[in-house]
Amino acid sequence: MNNDVIRYIIRFLLHDNAALADCVGYTADISQYGRFRVVITPSGFFDSERYGTQASLPTLPLSSMGKTPLLFGSAQTEWAGDTLVVCADIVAGSFFLLSRYEEWLADDAAFDCHKRFIGARSIAARAGFIHRPIVDEYAALLREWLRMVGLHVDDPQAGFAQITLTHDVDTLETFRHLRGVLGGIKRAILHGEPFVRPAVKAFLRLENDPAYTFPWLFEQNQRVAAARTVCFVKAVRRGATLDYPAYNPCGRDAKRFFELCAAHHVHLGLHTSYAAADSPQDIVAEQALLCQATGKHITDNRHHYLRMLPPNCPDRLTAAGLSDDFTIAYPDVAGFRLGTCRAVRWIDPATIRLADVLLHPLTVMESTLSNENYMNLSFADAWRYCCLLIEQVYQHHGELTLLWHNTSVAVRAAGYHRQLYEKIITLLADYSTSR
Repeated sequence: MNNDVIRYIIRFLLHDNAALADCVGYTADISQYGRFRVVITPSGFFDSERYGTQASLPTLPLSSMGKTPLLFGSAQTEWAGDTLVVCADIVAGSFFLLSRYEEWLADDAAFDCHKRFIGARSIAARAGFIHRPIVDEYAALLREWLRMVGLHVDDPQAGFAQITLTHDVDTLETFRHLRGVLGGIKRAILHGEPFVRPAVKAFLRLENDPAYTFPWLFEQNQRVAAARTVCFVKAVRRGATLDYPAYNPCGRDAKRFFELCAAHHVHLGLHTSYAAADSPQDIVAEQALLCQATGKHITDNRHHYLRMLPPNCPDRLTAAGLSDDFTIAYPDVAGFRLGTCRAVRWIDPATIRLADVLLHPLTVMESTLSNENYMNLSFADAWRYCCLLIEQVYQHHGELTLLWHNTSVAVRAAGYHRQLYEKIITLLADYSTSR
């Protein structure tokens, strides 16, 4: 057990009350109880003979403390003099979720064809709390325990610590490259879609291309005064398979796009390629190319297809100088993959050590809501579910991060994502003025 990680988790749970960390102990040594005001007794999760084995995983159904499910321990409490001793092992439970421990131990059957851990297989989904930031609920339990021993503890003020509106630039334009033109011809022949006029208009002017919806997106985003916009840009020289279509980050159209971003104060991040998840050296090369193309030092990252690196591989990002990752969501179900709506340092479960990468939970990706292989929600159900997640983030003073692709809001795009995005932006603008 790494004491640095334990201390970090306790301070993370305490949030703005980190000065009280020395009042909280994590020990089964009765002789040490008097040193603390609240003692959390370990459940045995970190015991050397159990840690890293299937025996360490939580079993369903879970016990609970009030309405909050407990991954480890029980709701039992007792007093040892002036010290409150609790058996709810929220330290192990927080570590389990924040470190993606179950993904580290999972067998191949728990991953899809893209080597992504399947959200529906997660303990959070199977236990029915994927839509709740349970680690943040553990923080509320800890604050209540500290109040029970007579200490003053501040609750986080309702609101958003940060709103980050993100767009993955998988495709910069549709008809300004050969593959797009050929695809347009094919769709025109097979489905009778209009082709000639949109293609000619796009050829004459980038802003006329149907995929180039960034002016509309940025105008929408500016309605949320406190929001930060980030576009994640691919930097593959020759994209293959699922990295197609490749676009030149040093080319004329990309330069126009970067100028638009600068005019709207939009930040840029690296959209690490699909292939790079299997070839770590590619991450370094792609980050270097994007820095060269933009003239900026790029430190934000999101992996293409949300192919999040394994829990024990943070060094693949730090080697490229990437310090903030925005990938952390399940592709197939929206919710709180880490059990929190707050940014948290990467915890490597293999070494039980902290890495110099900050993970920013991704609250909602639009295709997760609508894809028939994922949640397959109607517009009304998607809107209700988004409102539920947004309210959870608001109540816990967390970071709200949304991902809408530029192609999903094209005027002629199938589905409801343009309408849904506009409605969510209106909701967020209302949050800042009416609450």
